[in-house]
Amino acid sequence: MTYTVVQPQKNGKYYLYEVDAVWDPEKKQSRQKRTYIGACDKDGNLISKSKKNQTIQCSPVFGPYHLFAQLAEESGLRSALESVYGEEDGRRLLAMAILGVVSPCTVNQMEGEIEDTYLREVLGVEWSFEQSEVCRFLQTVGHDTGRREELFEKLAPKSGCVVFDIVCLGTDSEGLEYAEVGRKTRLTGSRQVNLGMIHSMGDGLPFCYRTYPGSVADVATIDNIVSDLASMGCSPVELEMDRGFFSAGNVALMIQRHSGFTVPVPARNGILKELISESVGQIDSPLNSDYLAGGVVRGYETHVMLVDDEFVRASADDDGAIRAVVFQDDVRRTKEVNMLYSRITDLESRLAGTEYDRFLRRKLSKRDAETAEMLEFSEGPDGKTVIGRKRKSITAKENKCGRFAVITTSELPWQELLIQYRMRNGVEYDFSQLQSDLFVGLCGKSDQDSAEGGLLVNFLSLRLRITLIERMKKSPLAGKMWVPDVISLLKKLKMSCVGGNWRLNEVTKSQRELFKQLGIRLP
Repeated sequence: MTYTVVQPQKNGKYYLYEVDAVWDPEKKQSRQKRTYIGACDKDGNLISKSKKNQTIQCSPVFGPYHLFAQLAEESGLRSALESVYGEEDGRRLLAMAILGVVSPCTVNQMEGEIEDTYLREVLGVEWSFEQSEVCRFLQTVGHDTGRREELFEKLAPKSGCVVFDIVCLGTDSEGLEYAEVGRKTRLTGSRQVNLGMIHSMGDGLPFCYRTYPGSVADVATIDNIVSDLASMGCSPVELEMDRGFFSAGNVALMIQRHSGFTVPVPARNGILKELISESVGQIDSPLNSDYLAGGVVRGYETHVMLVDDEFVRASADDDGAIRAVVFQDDVRRTKEVNMLYSRITDLESRLAGTEYDRFLRRKLSKRDAETAEMLEFSEGPDGKTVIGRKRKSITAKENKCGRFAVITTSELPWQELLIQYRMRNGVEYDFSQLQSDLFVGLCGKSDQDSAEGGLLVNFLSLRLRITLIERMKKSPLAGKMWVPDVISLLKKLKMSCVGGNWRLNEVTKSQRELFKQLGIRLP
């Protein structure tokens, strides 16, 4: 017979015991065997559970998953996903995106990776992440272009400056619609898909992407991007682009569509030489100079216009005049001028006095051949090589050192325009560095729908990671830690299951300080 007994103590507490009546064969009588259960109230209701047999059953990783879940919550990404895809599918997408940042893996590895994490519990996701289920889910999500466009519209800024850039993603799959031979196929051996990404300059985050055939040129995509931004309600908007998008056709199109733009002039474009030549006599004026980020910068403003698909210099009063600004960074200019004459002097010292060879230029390395364009080679009376400098060529090269030009519809002062351009460089650099680290995208995708679903997850991973980067830049962590350092430190913070209850492990001082500096609340 078994029953419970409440045992009062002198200190006013009560303890609950389980009592068994057992027969003692030696004394030939019954006696009680008590087993302690736990503290209780006077009516026998347990106050706390017994610690008996409360061993640690598992300790999945908690720290980085809590961090990115909070970033998704605070940045509005989680609410946008749940609003567009529904609570269940939205959380699944977010879980895959977070996993893609913390522990990038292919679809067939995802189930094994997530078993060692507390990610399901953090997001409230009840899903197995089996390969077959994930593949079907990615196909469904990738096929649903309507919801994807709705998500982009929710994330898009309604005005301001945006950055557009294109990167190439290699794939060996033959079932992808856009996989074609492109400019990098010779280097990688794989066909490629071009991925165009649009970033907001306001928060530095990507909010939209587009896939293009691998053979498409950068200049052929602007028409679609301008139309897409207009359909999202982004107006007025200014496109910040790199030199690859500079062309008479693109500029004419953006002017026709009343779309703002800022685009650098390529080094080999004829108008750049004219703009820099015009600026040489005036850009060093104190009226055109300022101090920015630890160095002297200068700006000279002029105008160009399109005539028969060619850019020519113009005045501000000309019909169709486009603002052009030449920038000079004195620190960079000094370094580049030093490098220029160092290369010239080095090549002269190596070739002077050698046997004359009229085919010498063909035998030079690519770098030396570029320097040799500024030199003249002739045969001396002794059959040796005589070297002379081309004054105009060297002067033209020196004039370009530390200088570049942009054409723009922006009305910002040249100082603010330069800051904006440097911010664009930062966004482009972040994207080019990060896109190679996120492997969810096209890896292992055999059809177009699966690839589109994988790219959506890749895009969400990129947005989460840049969200962390932007927060780190504004915190005391700037310059001290990078994303892998943060993830590595937080992976040591785990959640343990003890006796059926989840408990957060001890948070170290460095982990607590990291959360504090990032503005993330611990549970």
